[in-house]
Amino acid sequence: MEYTQDGIMAQIWIAFGQGASSTRVSQAAAMELHRWYFGAITPEIIQEKWETDAVQVLERIRAIGSLAALKATSAGSTAITPREVYESAAAVQESSMTPLCPPTPDPTD
Repeated sequence: MEYTQDGIMAQIWIAFGQGASSTRVSQAAAMELHRWYFGAITPEIIQEKWETDAVQVLERIRAIGSLAALKATSAGSTAITPREVYESAAAVQESSMTPLCPPTPDPTD
């Protein structure tokens, strides 16, 4: 089966949920994840890089989910918010320093 933009986005959501563990992911938080990554899943990523780089990318997405869950529970919340996705993705991408981490989107978009 060939990779698709939708299929890769589904893998990203699953990896984020794995990282979040038992912390609920709000629909708004899931859509924030979509806003960050869907556009970054380019034809080049799909056709040339995903096969070899998916493991590393998804591990970083799990780290984002884990950090977002920690932020939510530290605030006493039972669900991850878009702000926690934004802050966690920015932190993981900054420390990742890999070419597959897209630029940080503007939070006002």
